[in-house]
Amino acid sequence: MKLHGRTREAVLETIRICKDQNVLSEYLSGREKEVVDIMMTLFNEEYILKTYVESREKEAFEKAKIGTAQRLHEMGISLQDIAKACQVTVETVEQWLGFAKV
Repeated sequence: MKLHGRTREAVLETIRICKDQNVLSEYLSGREKEVVDIMMTLFNEEYILKTYVESREKEAFEKAKIGTAQRLHEMGISLQDIAKACQVTVETVEQWLGFAKV
């Protein structure tokens, strides 16, 4: 996994720099694998959380668009204009409104 330099190589390089500058050198020498594993776990958890939040935001945004499409339809707005307002295809609007098979 590569995310903004958050790779095993980046963690190892950071540890090497710390050792070279005598920052926690003794601790890192004895527990390097453990520190690498912890850092990679933290990076993976952060990535999973970020991905989850993004998917929830996307889902909420789509639900808002569906609600908007439904209200516009109730107001008598054409499917083409609803699609344009929601920046989706007419087919998508038809699916949202239950006019087309999914």
